[in-house]
Amino acid sequence: MKLPYKKSTRFGLTFFLLSVIIGCSLLSCDKSKDLANPGNGNNTPNDSYYIQYNISAPGPYGRFSNWTASTPNGTYTNSGLQVRSWNQTYGPVQKGFSCRVQIGNYQGGTPTIEIYVSKNSEPFALKVSTMGSSASYVVN
Repeated sequence: MKLPYKKSTRFGLTFFLLSVIIGCSLLSCDKSKDLANPGNGNNTPNDSYYIQYNISAPGPYGRFSNWTASTPNGTYTNSGLQVRSWNQTYGPVQKGFSCRVQIGNYQGGTPTIEIYVSKNSEPFALKVSTMGSSASYVVN
C-alpha cells in the first residue's frame, strides 16, 4: 500500500536542505583581516602615524617661549613669542620617528608637555605627559 505524499513533508525537507546549504556557505566564508580598516593592531610597512604636541603653562600667569618641536620636515622653532598654550599636529611620519619638544624659557610655573600619536585613522593616544622643559618619544 502506497502512502499519500504530503505537501507539508515536502516543504519541510526543502526548508531543511536550503538551511544546510546556506549554513555551509556562511561557515566557509573567508574571515581574513579587514583590509579597509588597517588599525587592527598589526604593523604594516604602509602605516602612517600622526604626532600631536600640546604644551600648556600652569595658572593664570604661566607663560613659555622659545620652543622647538620635531616635524617630518625638520624642526619647528618659535622664538620670542610668549604664550600660555600651544598645540600642533604633524604627519604623516613613519615608525621610528623621534618626537622631541624643547622649551627654552618659561615663567609662572613649569609647563606640561604632552605627545599624542595616531596610527592610520585611529584616535590619538597619549604617549608622553610630563612637566618640565623637554619631552621625547620614538614612534613604535
